This record gives sequence, C-alpha cells and structure tokens, in this order.
Amino acid sequence: MLVLKSPRKVPFLKIIMIALLSCMVIATVLMLKWGYEDPAVKATWVWDTKTLMKDKSKILAFAEEQGVNVIFLHIDRKSKDFEPYRAFVEEAHGLGIEVEALGGDPTWGLTGYREEIASFIEWIEDYQSAVGGRAAFDGIHVDIEPYLLKEWEQDQDDVVRQWTGNVEYLVKKVKRDVSLRVSADLPFWIHKIPARQSGSVGAWMIEQLDRVVIMDYRNFAIGKNGIIDNALPMIREGTKAGKPVIIGLETAPTNEGEHTTFFGQGTSSLHRQMRLTHIFMRWYSGYQGFSIHDYKSWKEASES
Repeated sequence: MLVLKSPRKVPFLKIIMIALLSCMVIATVLMLKWGYEDPAVKATWVWDTKTLMKDKSKILAFAEEQGVNVIFLHIDRKSKDFEPYRAFVEEAHGLGIEVEALGGDPTWGLTGYREEIASFIEWIEDYQSAVGGRAAFDGIHVDIEPYLLKEWEQDQDDVVRQWTGNVEYLVKKVKRDVSLRVSADLPFWIHKIPARQSGSVGAWMIEQLDRVVIMDYRNFAIGKNGIIDNALPMIREGTKAGKPVIIGLETAPTNEGEHTTFFGQGTSSLHRQMRLTHIFMRWYSGYQGFSIHDYKSWKEASES
C-alpha cells in the first residue's frame, strides 16, 4: 500500500526569504542579459562652499568619472563674490553637467522666515544678471525639511499649511524673477500626509515643482522598507502628473540606523542596489534617476 506523506509546512518567513532571493536572481539575470543603461539623471549635492573654491577641479573630475550630470551646488548668500560660482558652473557646463543653486533650512517651512527665501532668490537673480550665458544656473534646488522643527511635533497640520504656502510663494517668485526650474528634496513618506483639499502633500508638491528628489535613504533595493518599496508611491505620483522624480540615496554617516546609509560599505553595494532599483523603476515615466548624498561622503566611500 502506498502511503502519501503530507507536505512539510514551510515557515512563512522562509517563503518570503526565498521569494526575495528569487527576485534578486531574476534582476541579476536581466542585468546580464540587457546590460545596464544609465538613468536619465545622476546627481549629487555639494554643500561645502569652501571646498568649491579650492577643489573645483577635483569635484568636477569626480563628477565626470561617476557619470554625474546634475550638481546641486550650495550657495553662500553672505558672499557677493560670484567668481568661484561662475568658474565652477562654466566648467561644469563644458563637461555637460547642469548646476542648480542649492539652499534651504527647516525654518524655510515657516511663514515667518519667508524673507530668507526671498533673499536666496534675490542672490540668484543678482548672480544671473552679473554672469549670464554659459555660467548661469540651470535651476534652483531647495532642501527645507520642516519636520525637523519642534513646531512639527506641536502642530503638524499648521506647519504643513505654512510649508505648502512657502513652496507656492517660492515657485511663483522664481518663475517671475529668474524663470528657472525649481526642484526640492522631500522625504519619501510625504505621500502619507493628507493635503488640505484632497490627495496627499506629496502629490501636491509634485504638481507645484518641476521635479523632486525623494530622500529614500535605505541601503537595500528589494524588500519591505527598501529603496523600491519606499520610492514607488511618489514615482507613481510623478508618472501620473508627468513630472520627474529622482531617488536620493545616502553615503554619509548617520544616527538613524545602518540600514539608512551606504556608509562603510564602499561603493560596490551602492552601485549594485542602484542597478537593481533601476531595473524595476525604468518602466515608470515618472522615474528619472538617482541623486547621491553627498559629494564629500560619496568620494570618500569611493576611495575606501
């Protein structure tokens, strides 16, 4: 008599692990079969203006080596010496690299600090008028992050109201005074915040801005709470709105957990996870590429 044994129960966690491994194997096979095409945008942030003045050639050489085609360049509004910026932007343009003027602070999310936004735009207006042509900035990029303020904990709805009001003011003033592209850094979870009328604050930001960078600070592409999982809601919003969304990744040290940064892993893991992410995201028209935070940490990682 033939006795059939009942199948062993496979633990649920093991099934998940097998599924994830299968996805990684499939993605790797696809990369080998199709090759790897560069995303439309590979960007980075340059925060240290002093470094700009003494290491311009090193910054641009690294950018060219890594295939960077957009740099978010922080400006010092206290300085009226435009020459370091002019020389940097002009040389970057000669290499086919766009440069956006970078500024921002968590307080820029509050109505009481709107004059700071105006001052930032006025500096850029003065710069554009002074240098013109080949040395002009290609856009304006802001990093505001008001959720880092104590006011966010006290009354999130009110801070969201002020933040969205300031973004609306920023975009209108830029378009009127300097007529440049406006982009911004946003947390990947911003789609979870409801907007005043309908939809989410994430969708509203995408509608207002020319493009956004979502700070999707994770060091693994596949799986729950990974790069792909966290990026998809805003990528879908960008696709629906016809607006580009860039995925931001971290290479600097952080106290928010090892899973949030590629710090200490060199750049091989960074490149591998970017490729895996790209394989999945390339089908969405709203996906435009990656931005690596930031130049200094990325360069240090590449040398380790």
